[in-house]
Amino acid sequence: MRRQLSSLLLAASAATGASAEVPVREAFQLHCSGCHGPEGRGDGRMVPDLRRLAPLLEVEGGREYLVRVPGVAQAPLESPALARLLDFVLRELSGVEDHEAFDAAEVDRWRRRPLLDPVGARPLPRSTPPAISR
Repeated sequence: MRRQLSSLLLAASAATGASAEVPVREAFQLHCSGCHGPEGRGDGRMVPDLRRLAPLLEVEGGREYLVRVPGVAQAPLESPALARLLDFVLRELSGVEDHEAFDAAEVDRWRRRPLLDPVGARPLPRSTPPAISR
């Protein structure tokens, strides 16, 4: 009897939990806003402002970086949902209208290696060489 009850509870939780798709705005509130705030502003110190992610899409390794930061890579979401959440953050908070959407395969591949030092690993925009004065 105990085994049957355990199996029934496990099946019920699987049917209602993991397979239920959470709307992306709600996923942001549940998984991101606790640290970044409801508008994605961050704290100005250790928690970055999600409204300023657009430049990362313009540098080599920027997309990968966005997936590999620990809070993203370790989010308790399946890769398809995480891809939709990343696209939501870029579109709604950073104002990036035209970007290649994240797909579940790339999210799944990159999140397997979370960054240990996200600040040190952050890709920087290429700068132009300093002007030579004569």
